[in-house]
Amino acid sequence: MTDAVLTDDDSGVTEETVGARIRRLRISRGLSQREVSGPGVSYAYISRIENGQRIPSVKALRFLAGKLCVEPEYLETGAAIPAAKERELRLADAELELRLGNDLERAEGLLAGLLEENVADGLAARIRATLGALLARKGENEEAIRQLEAVVASGSVRPETRPDVYETLSRAYLATHAPVMAIKLLEGCIAEVDRDERRVPAQIRYRSFLATALSAMGALDRARDVLDEATSRAEQLGGFGARVALHWERARLLWMEGEGDAALSAIAHARALAELAEDTLQVARAYLFSAQILNYEGRSEEAGPHLEKAERMLLFGDDAADLGVLRAEQAKREAALGHGEEALVLARESAELLKDHVLHAPSAWHALAAAHVALGDVEAADAEYRRAVDALAERGQWREAVRISQDWASDLRAAGREADAYRVLERATSFGQSVSGAVS
Repeated sequence: MTDAVLTDDDSGVTEETVGARIRRLRISRGLSQREVSGPGVSYAYISRIENGQRIPSVKALRFLAGKLCVEPEYLETGAAIPAAKERELRLADAELELRLGNDLERAEGLLAGLLEENVADGLAARIRATLGALLARKGENEEAIRQLEAVVASGSVRPETRPDVYETLSRAYLATHAPVMAIKLLEGCIAEVDRDERRVPAQIRYRSFLATALSAMGALDRARDVLDEATSRAEQLGGFGARVALHWERARLLWMEGEGDAALSAIAHARALAELAEDTLQVARAYLFSAQILNYEGRSEEAGPHLEKAERMLLFGDDAADLGVLRAEQAKREAALGHGEEALVLARESAELLKDHVLHAPSAWHALAAAHVALGDVEAADAEYRRAVDALAERGQWREAVRISQDWASDLRAAGREADAYRVLERATSFGQSVSGAVS
């Protein structure tokens, strides 16, 4: 009578002895003891192992694992996937969830569980880096800072190898009203990568991050100087990628200064370079940014072609944030054109797509407000405007808060609510003062 052949997933596998496991696998593969024997591992030795009379050596386990096409750890423990590989798989799963934005709660649970286990230092740093990025996306910036500071302090990541960690940490500092910490961090990264002339791409990238931090706190002149230096280095490097990023940041800076046409020109330059580099995603984002600028300036008709081109490129992607921002801008355009029902459908889709993206969610709420105004529901619009402005103010995004407050006050005034409009504008003035304070 032959033994039943168990599969790797059978609950009985892990209850077997090592010898029984070797015997089961050998029989399931149709092999004799002689056929799996070899130098130092005779068929008689294998027979004694299978009968429980001998405990195989590490060398024997490795040899037999190769013959039976399994991992040595599986022969020893019955675990189909070695613990280290299983942890890697769970971490990769969490990283994928974060990238796709499908189930951030599940991803956070996976990461938290991994941190409770005895993992190698290098893997722990990678887990904390992923968890920090996830928490930052959710707006839990103080906890994100705690995780990312631990990663940086461990020495497991360097500015030249993991710029994403340092960028996320700098943005978390900015979101918690600690711009000095962000700037100090990035200046330290620049000093580090400037030591090696081969690190020109990193030198450019960190200067771009620093310009973002400076402009976010209102230090626009300093941000412009940093961008000029980065642009000079990018021109020497000659690559498209860095130059695209810098023209993008310059466009953002010009827009913050109120130079809409100059910002559109800069983003058009970035788009042209991205097209030469055949970077479809950056091209789409450039069209989307152009539409955002045009919508903010009340030029909704002009935004239409940019949105159409962006949509054609983004529909086949997997980034919920890009698609969510696209739907928000489409909703604002439809609302401005008086198409309230269409605007509301688009704005609701945007809100669903951006619900886990703290940085972009206010765009969806702004779109919902515009849609409600187009439908004549000022009360509903008032609530969405307040939610958007409060979120931006909490993150220290003063200039965006001012722009949306202006739209809010305009709609309140049109509805005859002058006193409410005045209060909104009065608060917007305080946002402006916050920007001025940051600059000084």
